[in-house]
Amino acid sequence: MQHHAGWQMTIEREKAVYHALNLFRADVSGMLRAEGWIVASSEAEARTLIARSHAAMDLAGASMLATVPLPWPSPPTFYDTNDFTRAFQEFVDTYGVPRYKEINPAPFTAVTFPFLFGMMYGDIGHGTCILLFGLYLFLSDSVNSKDEMTRGIYTARYMLTMMGASAIYVGAVYNDCFSLALALFDSTYRWQGAQDGLSGRVASGVSANMTASYGTASNVYPFGVDPAWHVSENELLFFNSMKMKTAVIFGVVQMTLGILLKGINALYFGEYAVFFLEFLPMLVFDCCLFVYMVILIFAKWAIDWNQRQLMGTCTHNMTYDGRPCTSTALLKDKCALKYGGDSGGCAPPMYPGQGSTQSVLLAIAFLCVPTLLFGKPMYSYFEKHNAHDGAAGNSGEHSVSEEFIHQCIETIEFVLGMVSNTASYLRLWALSLAHSELAQVFWKKIILAAVGANNGIFVFASYSIFAVVTIAVLLAMDLLECFLHALRLHWVEFQNKFYKADGIRFAPFKVAVSRS
Repeated sequence: MQHHAGWQMTIEREKAVYHALNLFRADVSGMLRAEGWIVASSEAEARTLIARSHAAMDLAGASMLATVPLPWPSPPTFYDTNDFTRAFQEFVDTYGVPRYKEINPAPFTAVTFPFLFGMMYGDIGHGTCILLFGLYLFLSDSVNSKDEMTRGIYTARYMLTMMGASAIYVGAVYNDCFSLALALFDSTYRWQGAQDGLSGRVASGVSANMTASYGTASNVYPFGVDPAWHVSENELLFFNSMKMKTAVIFGVVQMTLGILLKGINALYFGEYAVFFLEFLPMLVFDCCLFVYMVILIFAKWAIDWNQRQLMGTCTHNMTYDGRPCTSTALLKDKCALKYGGDSGGCAPPMYPGQGSTQSVLLAIAFLCVPTLLFGKPMYSYFEKHNAHDGAAGNSGEHSVSEEFIHQCIETIEFVLGMVSNTASYLRLWALSLAHSELAQVFWKKIILAAVGANNGIFVFASYSIFAVVTIAVLLAMDLLECFLHALRLHWVEFQNKFYKADGIRFAPFKVAVSRS
C-alpha cells in the first residue's frame, strides 16, 4: 500500500492520455491527426516540449504542431487568472462564459462587487469581523484541504478581505459601528440647553443649530455623517433620503458603464450597425432620463434651501430683493429668483428653464425608442435587398422579420429594464436600512436592557445572547443576503447591458488526480 498513491497517479495519467488519443483520427503512414486549440502565448512552449519528447525517445520528426488554415470554428474563451481574480471570474462564468474576445466583466466585478456589498453591509464593527476573517484565511493553509467548501472559502479570501474593507469604509461614511455613532470629530451642531451644546440630556423637540454658516468649510463634518444625526428625531428620514439617493447614483453609474462597454464591444467586432443603431440610442436614452436625474440629485444637494426659502418670504411688506409685497401674495411673485413655475425658484424648479429643458430631454428620449425598434431591422432589410436578387428576396424578408421581432423584444427589455433596474438598485438602501435597524434593535433590547437592570449576571448572560445573535443573524445570515443581492445586481442589472455570455470555456488537456 505504500506505493498506492504513485500507482494511482500513473493509472489516471495513462487513462487521460488514451482518452485523448481516442479523439485522434488515422492519417497516412500510420500517423494520427487531431485538431484542437492552444493558448497563443503557450505555442512556443508546446513546440519545445514536443521537440524535447522526440529527442528523449529518438523519434525526431515523428509529429508536428501546425496552424490549421482558416476558416476556424468559434474559438473557446481563455482568461489567465490569478489568486485575486479567480473568485470573481468564477462568479462571471457561473452566469455564462464570455464570447471569444468579448469584454470580460470579471475585472469590473472585482472592483464594484465588494463596494456594492459594503453599501448594503456598511458597519465599521461588522466589517472589521469580515476583514479579520479574510486576513485569517491568508495565514491558514486551507488550499490543500480535502473539504471542497473549505477550499472554496479559501479561494475567496481576497474577495472576503475586500468586502470587509468596503464595509468598514462605507460604515465610516454612515458613521455606524455596531449601530453606534462615533464622535471622532467635533459636531457641527449645538443643542439648545445641553452642556456646552454637546453633552447632557435635552427635552424632546429641542432644535440643534449649526455652528457655522451653510456651505462654509467649518460647517462640513470632516468625514462621513455628523453623529448629531444619529440622535435626532428625524434620523430615519435623513438616512433614508441619503442612502436612497446614493443607491440610485451608483446604480445609474454602473448601468451607464455597462452601456459604454456594449459600444466598445461593437466597435471592436466591427458591428457598426449595432454601434450607431443600438448603442448610441441606448446611451442617449440613458443620459436624457437617468443621468439627468443623477445631475438633479447633486444639484439639489448643492442648493442652500434655507436661503431659497428666505428669498421667497415677505418681511415688513418687503421681498428679499426690496419689492413691496403682502403676506397673501403668491410664492412665485415674492421669489427673487424668477425661475418660473409655481415657486419662481424658491422651491423647485432648481434652475432657470428647467421645465423646458426637461421637455426637450423627454422628447429626445422618446425618439430613441423608435430608433432602437426600427433602425437595425430597416438597415438589415436595405442591406440584404441590395445584396440579393429577387429569388433570394423571400428568405431575406423572412430573416428581416425575425430580426424585427428580436429587436422588438430587445427594445422593450431595455426601455422597461432601465426603469426596473434603477428601482432594483434601491436594494442597496433597503438592505443597509435593515442591517442598521437590526443592529440597533439587538443593542437596545439586549445590551441596554441588561445595563439598566444593574445586575452583573444578567449583563453577562445578555452579552452572551447579544454575541450569539449578532454572529448568527448579522455576521452569517445578513452577510449571505447582502452577498447574493450584490451578485444579482451584477448578473442582471450590469451584465445584461453588454454581456452575451454564450461562449465556450477553453478546456485544456489535464490529468485529474484523485485526492487520497
